[in-house]
Amino acid sequence: MKEGAARKKRKGRKPLGQSLVEFAVLLPVLLMMLSGLIEFGFLLNYYLDLVDAAREASRFAANDDPLIREGALAGQTDNTFYVFARDMVLQSIDIGSGGQISLDTTANDDIVISAFSIMSGTIDRRFPDLDADNLCDDTDFYSYANNRASDFSCADITAMLDPLAPNSGIVLVEVYYDYHMILGLPWITAFVPDTITLHAYSMMPNSAAEPTPTPP
Repeated sequence: MKEGAARKKRKGRKPLGQSLVEFAVLLPVLLMMLSGLIEFGFLLNYYLDLVDAAREASRFAANDDPLIREGALAGQTDNTFYVFARDMVLQSIDIGSGGQISLDTTANDDIVISAFSIMSGTIDRRFPDLDADNLCDDTDFYSYANNRASDFSCADITAMLDPLAPNSGIVLVEVYYDYHMILGLPWITAFVPDTITLHAYSMMPNSAAEPTPTPP
């Protein structure tokens, strides 16, 4: 009886060779999945660094005045508000990423900054007012490298507003960065383009941009 039970037990076991074959077949698939997770982990880490930089810059710019013009830069109406906010983005990216992220302004990377005056639940003006028409034009924004336009139109911002909210001001900071894959393995680039544009942004209230009622 003991011998029959032992024979049955041996028959129920999976041969070691079969396990090795199954492992050898699945190993490439597991390595491909693991490398994909690592690559997109890098991408997510870069994106979070950009979000933090945009948030820090918009928080900093929330206490400044976008309406004080003090000069011209690169053919655009510019002032210290936009320069300081831009420099805060660059500084925050460098510190937050440990120097791993560097915006390539000769390619497609850029920093776009806008300020909005909100009156009666709609956008009254957008700054910098490059054409000096005192209107909200989608072409009115500060671009660090002139590589990108703002992804937010006046209609987009208006759609986010509460029509019953009081008059206010908003500052919007957008960061564009072309992420080039670190691993760049062929089984990843076969399905995902090697260059992925990351767009991080942050909005904060800005009392200096709040519209002033016209006296009767």
